[in-house]
Amino acid sequence: MTDFDLQKLEQRFLQMMKRQKPRAMYVERLKGELKNSRIFELRRSVGAILVASFGVLFAGAVSAAIAIFAQRARRRINV
Repeated sequence: MTDFDLQKLEQRFLQMMKRQKPRAMYVERLKGELKNSRIFELRRSVGAILVASFGVLFAGAVSAAIAIFAQRARRRINV
């Protein structure tokens, strides 16, 4: 098989797959079921916990950096 043959085959599959689309009603129903499912609720909870954890870590890192800079500044003034 040459590259041209593969390209023709890909084009043919692409044309066949364009016609295969799920109905909009099915897609909306599936989205609704997934949004209300337990696994997505857990996923949202884990995401919220991760965001909160990163926020606390960032605040702690900023606080530590400010404390270190303040201590160094105090040492320079006292010397």
